[in-house]
Amino acid sequence: MTQTVLTQVRCTVGNKDVKVSSVKRKEMDDMKQENDCKRPLKTLPVRSRINADKELWDKITFLKQDCRTSGVIPRLEPNFTKEETVSAYLCSPTTDHLSSGFMDLGWGCGYRNCQMLMSFLERRNEDGEPLLKSVLDIAGIQFLIEKAWKEGFDSLGAAQLDNRVFKTRKWIGTTEVYTLFTYLGIRSTIIDFHQPGPQKLHNDMLDWIQSYFTPAQTTEQTNVYITDRPPLYLQHQGHSRTVVGIEVLKSGKRNLILFDPGRRMLRSYRQVQEEDEDTVTSRFLAKIKHKSTLPSSMLRPFRVDAKTIAKHKQYSILVLGQVDYRNGNMIWDDQKSYLLNEDEREIMKNVTSLSVL
Repeated sequence: MTQTVLTQVRCTVGNKDVKVSSVKRKEMDDMKQENDCKRPLKTLPVRSRINADKELWDKITFLKQDCRTSGVIPRLEPNFTKEETVSAYLCSPTTDHLSSGFMDLGWGCGYRNCQMLMSFLERRNEDGEPLLKSVLDIAGIQFLIEKAWKEGFDSLGAAQLDNRVFKTRKWIGTTEVYTLFTYLGIRSTIIDFHQPGPQKLHNDMLDWIQSYFTPAQTTEQTNVYITDRPPLYLQHQGHSRTVVGIEVLKSGKRNLILFDPGRRMLRSYRQVQEEDEDTVTSRFLAKIKHKSTLPSSMLRPFRVDAKTIAKHKQYSILVLGQVDYRNGNMIWDDQKSYLLNEDEREIMKNVTSLSVL
């Protein structure tokens, strides 16, 4: 039985101090200590080795484009009006909307939200290469999760799913997505928000999301900011969605801006998008630059208020990259590489999370 160690520290989320527990398996701490004492961490990114494995990628299937809509983020921007919105912060415009298809309706949300994060990774370069070769389809995601399990990743989670997910309709959540990205050599962090606060609202979670998307400083004379931040994978009991931004209203209330794979993108928008297609590069750039306003009702399915969020007691967020404690705050480290080296990947084989209590 693997021993677990629970430590607690005080951390600031928004303007409040909260208790944050960091769960780490003792064997992981021992391994890191041994690595630190005996030799420096290997610096070769896992990504380079994984990408070079032609036999692996020949077995993987990739996403078809019929459920994928690019360029949505920039077209949301004009719909935030200064009459009601104090400020809105949106994730990287390279994030696509993915919707569930007929074959995965009702069980595929975890995979579709994973694909939304993958769409960001596919267009993000580090060391001259994309972080991810291509967005995988559901079968490809399932194949790699099983392969990760066979190599010792998340043995507890594998056992819960009977070590099999390929060609099944089993749901996946934050731990499986964490396992997949770690296997691929991509850094991610899970943050658990275990309970709502006063008035049964998840203000701690909204505070953290707002701090994540809010730039440290800006000189832009606008109330809407499109950032370079990755989207967030948001999980609650029975469903998951992708957080692509947050809106602060003049009333003081806040809305999360969510991509829900259960909602199809407007057919009129998809038709306009298809008419503009030319080459892959020009098509994508045209979508990103296209600023025409969608119908005024466009934001309605994406805006989710705090009361609706409060319908669920517990949430988990998967963040691409690393979240650290810095000066008493839980902060996403924008200087940290998205890529894991071999030793970091080995240490992260067991899933860990930060927990806001």
